[in-house]
Amino acid sequence: MQKRVCAVLVTYNRLNCLKKVIEGLNNQEYKLSGIFVFDNQSTDNTNDYLLESGFRQIKSETEKIQDGKYFFRNKENIGGAGGFSRAIDLINRLSDFDYIWIMDDDVYPEKDCLAKLMDQLIKQDVQAVIPNRTDQNYEDNACVGIDFNDIRKFWTWWRKDYAPKPLNKETYVVQDMAFEGPLLDKKLINKIGIPNSGFFLEYDDSDYAQRILEYTKIIFVTGAILHRQLAKKNTSNKKEMEPYNWRFYYLIRNNIIFDKKYGKNWGVRHISPNLLLLHHIALSVRDHHLKNNLPIILKAWNDGKHNRMGKRVNPNY
Repeated sequence: MQKRVCAVLVTYNRLNCLKKVIEGLNNQEYKLSGIFVFDNQSTDNTNDYLLESGFRQIKSETEKIQDGKYFFRNKENIGGAGGFSRAIDLINRLSDFDYIWIMDDDVYPEKDCLAKLMDQLIKQDVQAVIPNRTDQNYEDNACVGIDFNDIRKFWTWWRKDYAPKPLNKETYVVQDMAFEGPLLDKKLINKIGIPNSGFFLEYDDSDYAQRILEYTKIIFVTGAILHRQLAKKNTSNKKEMEPYNWRFYYLIRNNIIFDKKYGKNWGVRHISPNLLLLHHIALSVRDHHLKNNLPIILKAWNDGKHNRMGKRVNPNY
């Protein structure tokens, strides 16, 4: 008997992208049992489109989600992390699917993507698999290791080791993932809980990956292709950095919180955040943006050091 899979999407004001990803989900060779869209209070007619497309709106957090198409419209935009946390919580509590397939609203799966993910999930006897996002516009990475011991690798990207390119092995055992296509056993979610909404934006997926690894391997499936609709090849040689904005606050703050949570020694947990602070100040001086950047850097560093999470800087979408 085929296992029942529900795709779980989080969306905000990307109706054209949402239409394409739903088209991709409807065309999967491995037929989905359900599609659940969490609408983060979109203002671009997403609600009307979903109703016209046969989606049923969930208005009560006790209403059962069965096979078919459903959506939940949140009362406010709670960020990507909040959206994934609430969406996974709702589908976990209100449904009895075997697996959930998590993704953002700006991806597009090849028609055999889910079939290949399911094949490797069963073959490898794991509870978590992720697709390959490599195409003509984007080059994916398979993160095969994260160094939580070196205080000098204070940017999380510097801590990561990647499989050599080209990615020609059938699968890779990885240590990180994005919320762009992971397929998870629902029993795993019952063990580890839902993503931490306190990140608001950035690092919620990396944090969830570390929690997953306590129970199962995460397998990168090279042949399961998921496109990033908004990805563009960077052909510019432009070196000049733009002034920091609200996104940099969450990047810096959550980098610090991530190191403090998973650092293997005192130096990573307490010295690396200070090195990150100095690094960003030095970059801002170099790029002549210190006046703009310094308040953002200091607030992010201070909030990160004191584990102040949640939405503490308003987005400017």
